[in-house]
Amino acid sequence: MAKITVGFYQLAHRLFYRKDTSIFSVLKERDYRNLWIGQSISFIGDSLAYNTMTLAIIMMAKHEDAQYGSILGLLAVLSSLPPLLLGMVAGTIADRANRKTIMITADVLRGFMTLAFLFVDHLDDVWIFLVVSVSLQTISVFFYPARTALMPEILNKEQLLSANALGQLTVTLSFVLGATLAGFLVQQDQFAPAFLFDSVSFFCSAYFITRISISGKLKRKNEQRILVQPFVSGRWAETRRSIQTMVSELIVGVRYVLTDQVMRGVLLTFVALYLGLGAANVTFVPLLIDELGMKSTGLGLIRFSQSLGIILGSAAIGGIATQYKARDVIGISMVLFGMTTILTAITPTYSLMVLVLFLVGITISPPQIVAPTLMQRHVPSEKLGRASGGQNTIVTIANIASMGVAGYLLDMISARTIFAVSGALIFLAGFVSWWVLRNVEDEQPESIPVSSVPETTQG
Repeated sequence: MAKITVGFYQLAHRLFYRKDTSIFSVLKERDYRNLWIGQSISFIGDSLAYNTMTLAIIMMAKHEDAQYGSILGLLAVLSSLPPLLLGMVAGTIADRANRKTIMITADVLRGFMTLAFLFVDHLDDVWIFLVVSVSLQTISVFFYPARTALMPEILNKEQLLSANALGQLTVTLSFVLGATLAGFLVQQDQFAPAFLFDSVSFFCSAYFITRISISGKLKRKNEQRILVQPFVSGRWAETRRSIQTMVSELIVGVRYVLTDQVMRGVLLTFVALYLGLGAANVTFVPLLIDELGMKSTGLGLIRFSQSLGIILGSAAIGGIATQYKARDVIGISMVLFGMTTILTAITPTYSLMVLVLFLVGITISPPQIVAPTLMQRHVPSEKLGRASGGQNTIVTIANIASMGVAGYLLDMISARTIFAVSGALIFLAGFVSWWVLRNVEDEQPESIPVSSVPETTQG
């Protein structure tokens, strides 16, 4: 019993402490507390709306004896385009405008836009889901860089790690809660409450942002002229030069990613992960419903099981990564993740799927934590931003392609087959990643600062 108690204590310490400070201690800061409360409500609303939308498309298609794979794939692809096309521009604007104003405006606009979901009653109305989802994602592209840039103004450097860990934990739990509520609402054939809550959640977020005491204005106002003011005032030549500069920076980053050994290994890792995850995200719920006969109310337990695995895997990797080389952790965890993905494809019952998704959650964490850490330690500081941007662009393209192909194939072959192919791809990529990184020696840090959960999860 004593060993079990010590084990739980050590696990809790890894989950909730960063540098021996509880991640919840940042809630003592009034400005961060307001931001966290608003974002927590918004995260629940987003998860509730997303899961309701997915289940609603499947349910409406079944009622009308229609196919839905291409719809889910198109929804996923279109929703991924705004970050790809506007990410760099949005980041630039966030560095030159009032961050609070950007966030409040984005929340208010999204709050009104979400109400359009209420007009979807039949499969013929699904185009509303597509148009509004893309519009929401477009606005969100500007919200999140502004929020990231605002954080250092609210907290000091020592508090940022705890705040990021708490934020990721909040996202995970919100996603589980939203999926659970969505399952119960869809089971009762009630879609409107989910979308109403999502709309209200944006207005709540905007309200709590207004309660933040800092102004959100930039200290170096003269830098605002680089992109924002020329665009607003119609000085198109300056705006064009700014955009051309950003594009050239991206090209430099892509070239570095493709020529540097470590970056090639990291890129291969993430391309393989997102090729598999993209397909899994589109086909996961159809697999549960069509192949296992899951009712919509069972989605919450599945999400909880996987999230618990992700949290435990993320907590454990800090110790594992100090004892083994990064290339070994990445390669082995990729192989294991591929195996558990294949296992997902052949699992025959819902009850077993709950256990399998727990294992998937554990194996998906290490490559998403260790690979970026290897990159951050290897790439020179002056190149890190461009290298990261170049890698993200390539990975996003791979993810979009995977989602589109999976949605198209879902109407022709089974979700199990798509999952099995995705798992095999990840499995093989694990060996290739290890081979590419075979000569890379990494310095062992005292500890790897990890968040409570990676941002991307299967399904």
